[in-house]
Amino acid sequence: MVLRIGSLAPPIKVESWLRGQPLTSFQPGKVYIVEFWATWCTPCMAAMPLLVQLQEKHKDSGLQVIGIAAHERARTANEARTKLDAWLTKNFPNPNYGIAFDYAGEMNNLWMESSFSCGIPTSFVVDRDGYIAYIGHPMQLDDVLPKVFNGIWRTSDDAKAADTEFPCDKPLVVDLDGSLLLTDVLYESFLNVLPRGFHVNFATIRALANGKAAVKHHLAQESELDYATLPYNTCVLDFIRAAKARGRNVYLATAANAKHAKAIADHLGIFDGWFASDAKNNLSGSLKAEILTASFGKSGFDYIGNGPSDFPVWKIADKAYGVGLSNSTKSRLLALKGHYVALDGGNAGRWAWFKALRVHQYVKNVLVFVPLATSHQFTLANLITYVTGFLAFCACASAVYILNDLLDLKADRAHSSKRARPFASGLLQLRTGLLMVPALLLFSLMLATTISPEFVNVLAGYFALTSAYSVYLKRKMLVDVVVLATLYTTRIVAGGAAAGIQISQWLFIFSMFIFTSLALVKRYVELATRLDRGLPDRPDRDYRIGDLDVVAALAAAAGLNAITIFALYVASPDVQILYRHPKALWLICPILLYWIGRVLMMAHRRLMDDDPIIFALTDRISAIAIASIAAVVIIAI
Repeated sequence: MVLRIGSLAPPIKVESWLRGQPLTSFQPGKVYIVEFWATWCTPCMAAMPLLVQLQEKHKDSGLQVIGIAAHERARTANEARTKLDAWLTKNFPNPNYGIAFDYAGEMNNLWMESSFSCGIPTSFVVDRDGYIAYIGHPMQLDDVLPKVFNGIWRTSDDAKAADTEFPCDKPLVVDLDGSLLLTDVLYESFLNVLPRGFHVNFATIRALANGKAAVKHHLAQESELDYATLPYNTCVLDFIRAAKARGRNVYLATAANAKHAKAIADHLGIFDGWFASDAKNNLSGSLKAEILTASFGKSGFDYIGNGPSDFPVWKIADKAYGVGLSNSTKSRLLALKGHYVALDGGNAGRWAWFKALRVHQYVKNVLVFVPLATSHQFTLANLITYVTGFLAFCACASAVYILNDLLDLKADRAHSSKRARPFASGLLQLRTGLLMVPALLLFSLMLATTISPEFVNVLAGYFALTSAYSVYLKRKMLVDVVVLATLYTTRIVAGGAAAGIQISQWLFIFSMFIFTSLALVKRYVELATRLDRGLPDRPDRDYRIGDLDVVAALAAAAGLNAITIFALYVASPDVQILYRHPKALWLICPILLYWIGRVLMMAHRRLMDDDPIIFALTDRISAIAIASIAAVVIIAI
């Protein structure tokens, strides 16, 4: 159903009412304003006092204002409702009109999407007969309402002009980076080219001498982006398609290189033309405004942009649309244009950073405490040192995780689950990620320097090895497994360096075998997943699905060898030094045998995630096994 001026108003279908009396249907003889808004939308906030004034001014004429919160950002309906209620209590405690909550989006489908309205705030006026009299920005309501009350608006020339607002002759011009795309193709190109070696990257540095346009051109020619999997802003895409459906011409105008603009325009097939940078000219800011003015005239087009560089274009555009604007940009744009239409920019919440930093992976860094536990040197100074070392490894690991995600964008977007990672999905900006890597490393090194030079050296070695793994070594069969085992063992070595505790050869060898086994299980799970889903071999991994049985055998062999090493340790003279009842440690052998066997069985039954280390630290049975081992150690001491 297409909703236009003159259409019968759709029903009211909301989940709950947060303020005011619930409304189930429109009563004949009354006039209604149905306002779609969100707490993150600055123009919506600017419109709320106007709605309060209109409700007070026209209440005796039968006006009823309804606010529909259908665009709140939260993971669950309960979370969204709680946040919205708290926001209203703090910022808008006693509104004189009703406010309803629509997390499921049924109202959005019936009203916004049916009328091809994507930006908020958007107001719908329902006249006394139950028909749509107006669709548009709330700032025009003061002029519209008197005519609606008098019954002359729906048939007036102004109403007809408003109804044909979208299919007017003025084209819609859309920015690319941060507007149509949730990412930036310049950084996409840079990260795509970065792992390709010295010569390509040195050529990029040489291109800097010729300016930004030359760098963009070089990176565009050298990069191989998958334009089909780039994260597009669905709200902007829907808005463009609605404009096309109403007969508008739509153009792409971007500071990105022409290669990217053409490829994206060809892929989407919705643009009537495009403007982009070339090897000499960077189409941004004032230059973009000049070219668009020459093509369409001043105020001859509407423009969708997302940041400060778009102000010269917004200034000469007829209507301004802002995508995910910062607070400062919102204020400047309101001062420049008086009002603008806010489009959802898909901005990330704090949870996206938790995912990007891999906070749940921090449990792996508990391995730093292993030397303290095995040496029994529990002092306050050692505990403080080890906590500092743990935090240093967490910061360093997060830097590596972010770097790995940035370098793996193309592969992650082709993966069934990894495509939802914050950088791959566009929730977090690539530029921010590139800045976070050195910031986290600096913080990690600052903590490390408070411990000891030896700890700094181990941490630096860990970062170098894990970076090499991310860039190159993870693509090498079995080398990747050995490197992963070494990285886990490095955490234990760092724990020894933190307090000057000598790591025994028994602990070192046991660690290498047990972590090799778990790394092989990780590869087994990845291959089994591809086999079950009928997917081909990964081009960026040197494993084949046919290797599944061999990988399982190697994982079992490494795990059993770890138990053998532990048994030899218990039988050695070294154990007599640390334990009064060393024979009790033999009880750990069957526990380890059971646990490793169970891990292999869980992987074979497809009941394990792709990271067995996290599984080991979060699984209930594994927790019981670890607690049992700890109890045996305490008895032995």
